[in-house]
Amino acid sequence: MTGVRQTTPLDRVAGAHDAAVLAVARRGDPVSRAELADALQVTPQAISKIMGRLMGRGLIAEAGTLAAGPGKPTTLYRIVPSSRRAIGLHLTRSRVHGVVVDLSGEILERRELEIGRLQPVPELIETLATEARALAEVGPGVLLGAGVGMPGPVDWSEGVYRGTSDPDPWRGAEIRRLLLEELGLPVLLDHDSRAALVGETWSQPGLLHDAALVLVEDGLGASLCLDGSIVRGAHSHAGEAGHTVVRMGGAPCTCGRRGCAQAEYQAALAAGDDDLAAQVLATIVVDIVRLVDVDRVVLGGRTVYAHHESSMNAIRAALAEGLHAEPWVHVEVMLSTRGTDLIAVGAACEVLEHEYGIPQALVGPGS
Repeated sequence: MTGVRQTTPLDRVAGAHDAAVLAVARRGDPVSRAELADALQVTPQAISKIMGRLMGRGLIAEAGTLAAGPGKPTTLYRIVPSSRRAIGLHLTRSRVHGVVVDLSGEILERRELEIGRLQPVPELIETLATEARALAEVGPGVLLGAGVGMPGPVDWSEGVYRGTSDPDPWRGAEIRRLLLEELGLPVLLDHDSRAALVGETWSQPGLLHDAALVLVEDGLGASLCLDGSIVRGAHSHAGEAGHTVVRMGGAPCTCGRRGCAQAEYQAALAAGDDDLAAQVLATIVVDIVRLVDVDRVVLGGRTVYAHHESSMNAIRAALAEGLHAEPWVHVEVMLSTRGTDLIAVGAACEVLEHEYGIPQALVGPGS
């Protein structure tokens, strides 16, 4: 991937072990080597080698000792949040919201810029680069790179915004390559809902193993984590729930169809019918649960926060009705705790995930 450090097979094996230890350490409480060995089902000798690597790189440090009966006290270890940082940029057609986060995903600084219009690509890249440079000055530790989350469709592997309509001055823009040339830093580009889900999984390792994140910003989208892996699809279009039809012959959508969930949701809000909008959102959530069998659904985005009470009530009622014949199926509906920082934090966490998460080659196609 252009702008991102490539890895060898041996790097990926070691990286998987390191990532597993860091994931346990990111849960918060200090841990011992014995606890890590038990959690990861590996030998104490293997943990010692992994800990040696991580401590040598400043990612893990001792956090005191614990005396538990006779014998030598147990040494505890913790992650070092200040050792690494990453920039996240949330791009919409009218604003840029930026953050810089530490290794745990906590925000060190945030910036927001109202663009107010659809900038030509060269001007857009300069705007993003200016915001990233300002954030790069904040915080200690090694700066790993910058992530950008934006409305789709986005080609994650190529770093290109594909666009959905003509004319669209951003359509086909190689945003990752252009921003890389401006910053001289590794850059990742992804769909806003997938960036948001990565942010949630990074901050809560192990919690969202089979989950969907439904994002309501200017549009309506979703992203999926199945068996612990983010799903992107053959064309990086997985999760376009906003363009599934919920009403035959309904409101026209920007994708060219009629009755799409996104168009119906926006039309309901425009008409002041919050209850109908909530019902559209609830329909999408039940469809996702039925289609891919997740046990957690996270809601996020500026629009859903403005209407979160009606949305949560409608979704829970729809799930109770739709799943009443299957009492063994439990789905938890959660509101993201990241607020309006969600996508920017997620974009930054994608950089952390690429560097310190389970290597894609071990969990993706062709592994």
